[in-house]
Amino acid sequence: LQTYADTLPAEVAASQGDLARLALDQKLVTGLKTREEVDDLLTQRGVADANAEDGYRSVALEDYVARLSGDGSRPDSRPAVAVVVAEGEIAGGKQPPGKIGGDSTADLLEQARDDDGVKAVVLRVNSPGGEVFASERIRRAVAALKADGKPVVVSMGDVAASGGYWISMNADRIYADPSTITGSIGIFGLFPSIDRTLDRIGVHTDGVATATYAGAFDITRPLDPGMASTIQAVIDKGYRDFTGRVAKARGRSIEQIDAVAQGRVWSGAQAKERGLVDAFGGLREAVADAAARAKLGKPDVWQTRWIETGGNALPPWLDTVLQSRIGANLLTDAGPLASVLSERAQASAPLRFVKDALAQQNRRHVTALAYCFCSLPQ
Repeated sequence: LQTYADTLPAEVAASQGDLARLALDQKLVTGLKTREEVDDLLTQRGVADANAEDGYRSVALEDYVARLSGDGSRPDSRPAVAVVVAEGEIAGGKQPPGKIGGDSTADLLEQARDDDGVKAVVLRVNSPGGEVFASERIRRAVAALKADGKPVVVSMGDVAASGGYWISMNADRIYADPSTITGSIGIFGLFPSIDRTLDRIGVHTDGVATATYAGAFDITRPLDPGMASTIQAVIDKGYRDFTGRVAKARGRSIEQIDAVAQGRVWSGAQAKERGLVDAFGGLREAVADAAARAKLGKPDVWQTRWIETGGNALPPWLDTVLQSRIGANLLTDAGPLASVLSERAQASAPLRFVKDALAQQNRRHVTALAYCFCSLPQ
């Protein structure tokens, strides 16, 4: 491990920026698998159950909670075109409304994949991009839907660029408005440092470490050339992955995609001319296209179903607290809840709505609240 740490730039260069393969070669991980392959592994190693949806015994938290609450309602039995909204910046893990979470958005797509009543999916994308890993997580969920025989159609909103295009590229058909901002097929990375700023006020740092690159990301020091080359190698690989995946998804050569990539941004009209989108249209056209691809017939024999997480405008850390036993006790008293809401109400329209609704109820028990996200497409 010491040798690996000290020779990291050379090792990364030798692996052409493929950190996952490097970790495997160094025996830091047991294997390389996608999320879907891990699910298959759980199926193989879990307690087999032929009647279970995944082939092994398991229970999802939301199903468990729904059973406890007595929510046994059944949805419309007609076949459905599911609509999943990807709105905001793309980040890893589970994200609240207004951001796209790699896990949370992929979970919605996987929910559509596992639902036998869903025959096709429309992914509504309005995003300037974000994290590569999170974008790839969502793209794989789209690919898994197609592998299961469920058509996927993308409807682009005002912006679907960079990571927004990454999560869109594998769709069977991509719709955009002529004024949509899309493309930006490229990857960048940066590392801020303040060593020269500190130098101007006479502040300098030093230290002792047990490995060559132990302090490589100390912002008070200049970026080490070896670490800079490591970052560049990873970025170069990411760009190759991006253009390669777009080329495969769009049926083009890598050279053709590189000619319209390199981080350049296009309008929807320009993107259509360059083969990055297929047609002009909005959500309605995308839903109709998805239904036609699934051969669902006339509109009155199928439904459009929005698949979304439960409304939650609280930050992830507070959401975790409120799901705990302490949080449950907290919510039984309107006082602490009103205090929490008042602190965050100015920054969140949904929270202002909840706060005002609680005030109008004069602290009586509130059984249900609804908030309309007016920015969602009609």
